[in-house]
Amino acid sequence: MNSRTLIAGAVACGCAAGLAAQGGTSITHKNLQMTATAVERTDKASLRDCPPGTNTVNAVARAGEQLSVVTVAFKVLPGFKPEPMKRATVTAADGKTYNTSAQFVDVGSVPEFSCSFPFRVPEGTKLKNIQIEGATIDLSTLEK
Repeated sequence: MNSRTLIAGAVACGCAAGLAAQGGTSITHKNLQMTATAVERTDKASLRDCPPGTNTVNAVARAGEQLSVVTVAFKVLPGFKPEPMKRATVTAADGKTYNTSAQFVDVGSVPEFSCSFPFRVPEGTKLKNIQIEGATIDLSTLEK
């Protein structure tokens, strides 16, 4: 094998890895690794802050609605700079965007944590992706 073949192979592998990160359930953004681990539908959910703290408020679905709860695992990588973070949003398969009531509080205070973000959506809504601070994580592999 010559050096051109090795370089071409390395470039191809790098491109494939980048595409997998965009289309998979895990992504790193601003030195914060985020992995979507579950999508659950329920009629009651906790509105805990992220990372989970002492907030114990709960949400209850109304008639014709469901709570779609997206669980995301976070790992704080070296170089992460704590700064205020906006609330997460999800985009449904039909293109509509929904907000969560859960807030980010003191991200970076612990090296790893998991958060569940509840979204109030119409019954039967399928989620496409979750957006966190400019990063988009595909949820299609977790949707049933």
